[in-house]
Amino acid sequence: MYLINYKRTFYVAGMILCVACGNSKKQQQAGMMGKMKATVVAAEVVPAVYTVSEKFPATLQAHDIVELRPDVSGYLEAIRVPDGSNVTKGQPLYDIDRSRAAAAYGQVAASQQQAEADLAQKQRDYERYKSLLEHDAISKQTVDQAYTAMMTSQANLAAAKASVARAGTDVNHAVVKAPVTGKIGIVQIKVGDIVNAGQTLINTIVNEHPMFADMDIPQARLPEFLRIQKGQGDEKFLIQFGDGTRYGEAGKVLTINNMVDAQTGTVRVRLVFQNKDGMLKSGMSVVVVMQYGTPATQLAIPAKAIIQNLSETSVYTISKDNVIGSRDIVPGAVTDTMQLVNDGLKAGDRIVVEGIQRVKPGDTVNIAGPGTGAGAAPGKH
Repeated sequence: MYLINYKRTFYVAGMILCVACGNSKKQQQAGMMGKMKATVVAAEVVPAVYTVSEKFPATLQAHDIVELRPDVSGYLEAIRVPDGSNVTKGQPLYDIDRSRAAAAYGQVAASQQQAEADLAQKQRDYERYKSLLEHDAISKQTVDQAYTAMMTSQANLAAAKASVARAGTDVNHAVVKAPVTGKIGIVQIKVGDIVNAGQTLINTIVNEHPMFADMDIPQARLPEFLRIQKGQGDEKFLIQFGDGTRYGEAGKVLTINNMVDAQTGTVRVRLVFQNKDGMLKSGMSVVVVMQYGTPATQLAIPAKAIIQNLSETSVYTISKDNVIGSRDIVPGAVTDTMQLVNDGLKAGDRIVVEGIQRVKPGDTVNIAGPGTGAGAAPGKH
């Protein structure tokens, strides 16, 4: 009985000893793992020249967009040009029935003739009375009344001439002419349809050469674009279509709006592009690509080294003792896989490019590869 209890006690003690040994080994392994240094890939910050391509959403706007609305009412009598034609300023396009306008013109022309006859009579009366007054054969009051009647007739004639001019304009405007040079669109009505003065839209003329591109920039970049507008820089503006192709000719900054949009904090910039081949169409949504070269002192880092937290942008730096630190930076534009840095780093700094998730500020790390390691700035782009 006592022997059996002794063996059981020995067995339990042995089990406890094995468990203790196992825990001790795990703790030793954990301690060793805690002392192991993480390995990261580093890059040295090297100044170089970079070609930057910034993209801005833009909308194309024609030089002239004119809606053709008749100045007189009537039915459409004739269409003189086919849809899509190139027209010149003053070219007849559409005929509106002019019978009403012609009748009105005849009426006011007759009124003008009556006014002219009345004025001639009043002038003769005045001259006769004035001659009699010189011989004291008539009262001065009668002469004054004759003078007033003559002046009234002159005013009536002037009003009649104005009516004739207006009626003549209506007759002339029964022929709708092109107010500008450009390309005409698709007619909106048919021959025989009634058109109302100032209301009915007949067609639209668009002058596509040159073509404008309107885009919005942050207000902080206003000084930069004012400098570009003055020609102080090598910036190049290109249009990129939805399929990725680009328009052959470059544009330039034409004007910058005189106020900032308070809601968006942006400023409207208008570019101008030549459009001789007519490829650019008003209303198109495109992307304006602004290309320029940076100074040789420009710093840039691989984009994958960026750490973005809310509104803060930072990178992990590596000291000469291979200790991780954190540095806030002011990012600039992106070119290929490189992020331009406007402030926060200096030439010769080392940053973590790969392995960011395995380290934190204060850790001592191993650097993969010789020297600066893979991912170092490649120089000119």
